[in-house]
Amino acid sequence: MKYISLKKLYYKDNQNHQQTYQQRFNAPFTEHINIPIRQYNRNKVYPAFFCLTKEIAKLQENILSANNKLLQIVDVTPEIVLKQLALLCIIDEVKSSNEIEGVHSTRRELMDAMSSLKKGTRYVSTIYKYHLLTNQKEIPFATCHDLRQFYDEFAHDEVITENAANRLDGNIFRAGSVDIEAPTGKSIHRGVYPESKIITYMETLLGIFNDKDLPVLISTALCHYLFAYIHPFYDGNGRTARFLTSYQLTQVLHYTVALRLSITIKKNRKDYYDLFSLTDDENNCGDLTPFVTGFLQITHRAVNNTIALLQRKLAQYKKNLAILEQISEDALSQDIYKLLFQASLLYGQGITMQELSKLLDKSTNTIKSRLQAMPNEHIIIIQRNRKKFYKLNLLLLKKYT
Repeated sequence: MKYISLKKLYYKDNQNHQQTYQQRFNAPFTEHINIPIRQYNRNKVYPAFFCLTKEIAKLQENILSANNKLLQIVDVTPEIVLKQLALLCIIDEVKSSNEIEGVHSTRRELMDAMSSLKKGTRYVSTIYKYHLLTNQKEIPFATCHDLRQFYDEFAHDEVITENAANRLDGNIFRAGSVDIEAPTGKSIHRGVYPESKIITYMETLLGIFNDKDLPVLISTALCHYLFAYIHPFYDGNGRTARFLTSYQLTQVLHYTVALRLSITIKKNRKDYYDLFSLTDDENNCGDLTPFVTGFLQITHRAVNNTIALLQRKLAQYKKNLAILEQISEDALSQDIYKLLFQASLLYGQGITMQELSKLLDKSTNTIKSRLQAMPNEHIIIIQRNRKKFYKLNLLLLKKYT
């Protein structure tokens, strides 16, 4: 039997609404969370809970199965293509996350920040943190102070650059109240207040975040909702919550999926915001089950979309290998052409001469002479932050097809 939200049941079968709520709340496989949920401008308050349903169990199974398929594709993907995919995903993730927040950032800005990683450059701290996900570096999120330190490094400077009034003024989080507005300007949610409550509820959230007995995918969904509900900062809550979610996902899924979360959310924005609206509703009685279910569905789409993207690019690569053999003079030239092609497929940043030298186990002088011998129209050279990047001119392939 499909799990119907309590909000929907309220309008469909009002007489059984409260009875069903009590049954779900007191069911043996129900987990309770010590955070009360109250809809904006309503009086009723309900303690948060969620039920471990068959649908949630099946979604977890489907996500992990799809991830295994992705890992098989990753195993046969050239190293350079994976690196380019990671760079592309980071740029798209940061840009999509900013757009969801209403922050304007250009791809050029983000690519320049990616190339320099120079402290003080706009977006560098954000991009650096996402880089850590590709290496599965551990980031401490054990305490509220850990989270505040992360926020200071990740988003605070950007937030106060956009609006100085959003500088944090509490001991750890915000001292004042904050409302979340719809695009129309209407307030739709008020973050938890005062700061003492924020700290207490965030400690509960971090307990869920670090609970080794709770399946990671469920923990991720719960923390994503609760972070937005608590809203510990004046601004930058969404981008911080999405990073925390991506960080959690890397514990069980390939990092490319985690780096495509905001892209998937952006493509499913209405469904995403509807999940929050439904879960906040007082007639939903604090039941987080629909949010967990919906968020796992979005995660499943992220895995499948990543598989489709990588499959398309690998097919494009294999399709054109014969052309590269045709224009190559010898085995070394062919290998160079292949790497230049791989470096052009996704992010398109290209590859440095030093990287070519290392991958092919040849001296930089040998690589340099081979590149110079290639026709100018075959290669695109990009100079960024005093570095030269080489990639294949993809228009070359069209001449042979």
